[in-house]
Amino acid sequence: MRCTALAALLLTAWFPLSATAASVTVRSGETLSDIANRYGVSVGTLMRMNGIRNPDLVQAGSRLQVPGPTVTAGSGRHRVNSGETLSSIASRYQVRSRDLMALNNLRNANHVEVGQTLRLPSNAVMPRPAFKPVAVTPIPGATEHTVAKGQTLTQIAKAYKLPVASLISINQLSDPNKVEVGTRLYLTDPSFQTAITTQAQPATTKPVQAKAKPVQTKAVQTKPGQTKPVQAKKPVVKAKPVEAAKPKQTLAKSADWRTYGPLQVDWGNWQAMGGSQVVPTLNAQGQALYLAVNCSAKKINATGADGSWKTWEAPKNRFEKDLVKDRCQVKV
Repeated sequence: MRCTALAALLLTAWFPLSATAASVTVRSGETLSDIANRYGVSVGTLMRMNGIRNPDLVQAGSRLQVPGPTVTAGSGRHRVNSGETLSSIASRYQVRSRDLMALNNLRNANHVEVGQTLRLPSNAVMPRPAFKPVAVTPIPGATEHTVAKGQTLTQIAKAYKLPVASLISINQLSDPNKVEVGTRLYLTDPSFQTAITTQAQPATTKPVQAKAKPVQTKAVQTKPGQTKPVQAKKPVVKAKPVEAAKPKQTLAKSADWRTYGPLQVDWGNWQAMGGSQVVPTLNAQGQALYLAVNCSAKKINATGADGSWKTWEAPKNRFEKDLVKDRCQVKV
């Protein structure tokens, strides 16, 4: 025992107290070994710093110096849940277990109470708050939408009844998972809307004036000295070919996209054109085109890449038959 005390005195003489030492209060039942384990130091270091001769004689309530630097508490707090350990809590906040023990005066690293609130070190990494989605309220007749905080591409597409793939294609999004707040998203292709407006202009044709050549009348002799005029035949005027009918100009209705096989059909914007019904459509690649249905002939047509109409054909695929059936049973 005398050798231990002597060694402690010699160490005290050789190594002065740390300028960054912290002060702790010995609690009832604590030993010098408990405090040393809590702060990750040796018993000898505590004896040297506090001039202790007998490590077995540490009084409750006495204050001891422990090596620094001192762990400072931050504003973070953690409430212990069932099944959590000090190690798992330390890992969650990326701090050391012994720092948690020092801040919260814990004796045993293997025991924390459920419901206990722990102070966290100032260097604790706080987890990001959980994402809270914000509801999207669609605006009737809108052609674009500004992304608000908490809104996702999926929510916006669902609110406006659009396929997510179409929304990505129309706005040429390189990363659908990173749509920044304030981004203006087109709900329909701007060039597609221009095409609709152009196609919707009414056809204007100048009236054709008939140019009739004067017809000379011939006198027919009936009685001597009397003649009866013969009426000239009306000239026959050849009419110019009538231009193909175009849809009447109407205000754009709210989009109502419906899926038919690889096609997305804007069901809310059907227009009459030349005895048929035409509707804006997106193909599987998100490209804009027109689709036409002739209910009397039970045939279907569409525009190609150059914007010109293809040939009328009877529906072949199941989705084409369903589209014709759904449209032709609607009273227009």
